[in-house]
Amino acid sequence: MVGGTLRDIRAEIRSLARSDGDYAVVCGRTGSEPAAATGRRFPDRRAAGEAAELTRDYRAALRRYDPNIPYDDPLVYEVSEGLPRAVTEASADEYARYSAFCHDTAGALFEALSELGYREAETAAMETYLTLAEVVDDHDDFCLTLVWSLMSELDVRLSAAERRAAVEAAADLFSPTATPNPVDATLRHLEAVGFVEGYSVRPIPDAEADGARDVDAGPDARADTRTDARTDGDDSARTWELTFGDYALAERTGRIPTLPIAVALLRRTPERAVRFLDGEALSDGRWRLRLRMSPKGDGGRDPGSAGLVSVEAVENRWLNDTGASLER
Repeated sequence: MVGGTLRDIRAEIRSLARSDGDYAVVCGRTGSEPAAATGRRFPDRRAAGEAAELTRDYRAALRRYDPNIPYDDPLVYEVSEGLPRAVTEASADEYARYSAFCHDTAGALFEALSELGYREAETAAMETYLTLAEVVDDHDDFCLTLVWSLMSELDVRLSAAERRAAVEAAADLFSPTATPNPVDATLRHLEAVGFVEGYSVRPIPDAEADGARDVDAGPDARADTRTDARTDGDDSARTWELTFGDYALAERTGRIPTLPIAVALLRRTPERAVRFLDGEALSDGRWRLRLRMSPKGDGGRDPGSAGLVSVEAVENRWLNDTGASLER
């Protein structure tokens, strides 16, 4: 399966890396580190060059299923000297960024499913993708179809605990680093790669969030919902409302996919549990999500992350209005 192949390639890259290395790899087309080499540093230019070639192999493994994947341009550079000028000049390639985001997310999820032994879900996701790819008119949509197929099969084939394990394992592959204002940083990144367009983030008091349905919650999930969201500009606040438009995974099925948002957020806030509570389809192709963040191991009250694949959408006439535009 593709997950095992991707894991093997990542392991080879990991074997070349050193924590105190002076060299790194960046993609000249997207301006970001290739997914399989994210956060890795290498002792010399030779080792970094080998890693760069392996990142090509990683993308080639996915290209077997999506021939429309743009070819990589991995560049080796010395970290102390900053990014090569060519990266700044080339990173305006919008489709390359969008495609890379989709494939990086999908690749990490396939690796996670393989690592955790969720073979049925891994196989089903690929079979669903191959079936849908036969009827996709625009080949540029293959990458999004791959992410959607994973989301769909994780939702129906894994338990809540298994979904959480898979998404957290996928996020861990990106060398998670605590990021200031991680919620805003996540949506800013999604906008930069073309996954959403136009967004806002605001902290909300628990009085507004009390009606939210915690999709993966157990009976004690509301035990720590009385603390109001702080408004000091720090995304470590308890509860947040996200509003955004032109969501690439927009659906009118009564649920809102959260999978790519969850992976992107968890890699920026490794010390916190993230619970997506609910969502709503707004007019003119805009969406609203609510999520709660809390420190892991928060005095025994942390119920863990949840809603990381999809959440129920609050009733809204736009969900079933065939005249509403909810497409990307």
